[in-house]
Amino acid sequence: MDVTYLQGPSPCHRYQQKLKSKAQKISERSCTQSKAVLFNKETSLSYTSLVLDTQGQASPSKIKKSKIKKSRKVRTKKLKAYIPEDKQETSPSELLKTYERKILLVGKPGIGKTAVVHQMLKVWSEKDNKDLDYMFYFDMRETPNITEVHKLEDLLFSVFNEPDEGKDKVLEDIKNNADNVTIIFDGVTDIPSTSVVCKLIQKILLPEAKIIITCRPEVESADFLLGWDCLRVEVKGFSEQGIREYLSKNLSEEHFSKVLCNLELFSLCHVPMYALMVVACFSFEDTVFCPHPCTVTKIYLNILHFCIQRNVGKTSENESTKWDAVLSLSEAAFCATEGKNVDLTSLPPSLLFQIGRSSNLGFMNRLLIQAGPVLKKTPVCFSPLHSSGGFCSSVAPEGPRKDQKCCPTVSD
Repeated sequence: MDVTYLQGPSPCHRYQQKLKSKAQKISERSCTQSKAVLFNKETSLSYTSLVLDTQGQASPSKIKKSKIKKSRKVRTKKLKAYIPEDKQETSPSELLKTYERKILLVGKPGIGKTAVVHQMLKVWSEKDNKDLDYMFYFDMRETPNITEVHKLEDLLFSVFNEPDEGKDKVLEDIKNNADNVTIIFDGVTDIPSTSVVCKLIQKILLPEAKIIITCRPEVESADFLLGWDCLRVEVKGFSEQGIREYLSKNLSEEHFSKVLCNLELFSLCHVPMYALMVVACFSFEDTVFCPHPCTVTKIYLNILHFCIQRNVGKTSENESTKWDAVLSLSEAAFCATEGKNVDLTSLPPSLLFQIGRSSNLGFMNRLLIQAGPVLKKTPVCFSPLHSSGGFCSSVAPEGPRKDQKCCPTVSD
């Protein structure tokens, strides 16, 4: 690093390099996780442009009229209506350069919010070092205890990344030059008012820093975001051109043409997570299952069947035992979902034993919960196949909060 033109203490520049190195690792890790679900080793995943709408939130009456208008269309036009138009409004690099100090990225699950901020991390990590600035990224799903942090120093250094030297100088520079600081909170749900995260969002701390939040639409009405005057960006997924670009990079010509000929499958791919799952299903070439399902339900079933086929033993007795466990689990999960609860505490001990032996199936988690000073209990929680980070994710042991709706069952 050429330090002849750098301004500011050298520990700050070394810390900036350390942050850029971590930003690169985060963006690369997301790509690695996506590639892990594909079985074509030659697949090269990279960022594909998403439709980012900055027009602001539509009124409830307009949303209702839009839904009514869409429902009256014929099937083919209705499917095409789900694919957003690419209006070239903005991009991750432009969001990084904008002078807006508060940015809210909103979108439904799997639509690409995390992909956008990961691309921002990548863009920032690859720029030159002439300007001394800092970028911090917090995945709220991976660090649930972040809301219990009450000091800025602990949040930036202990939770994210600590300087190798000159911690006091780095912290002082961050406070004195907050306009050169970008902090991303990815996957925000609820923030207590005493948390340092809330103080950053409300601009009590580092008022000149750029704060970027990603959340689902229902979180916008949360107390900590009420009156939050910001640049609202709705992530709408892939446009038609984006779908074609993504699939052409990750599918063979034969498979690509099959998706193009199937409007139901093609329109489904406007959601990046579903596009990845479609590509994964086409990689099941050596299996007995249909390689090109046309509904979300069939995609989930294909993935579940493939995982079971890959992990379950080959003997008929072993398969029979584990299939019984899967069927019993499916019934219990369905009943729990109907009751708006994914905590399967009522499963019989015999089924728990079978699930324990079948833990490599990857959709059950046994979680240890502190029930008292001494007593501990181990309930089993159903992990829905859908999550923003991949096919499986763990569910909080206490089940959904009172103000949080349970994930609905997947239907065609």
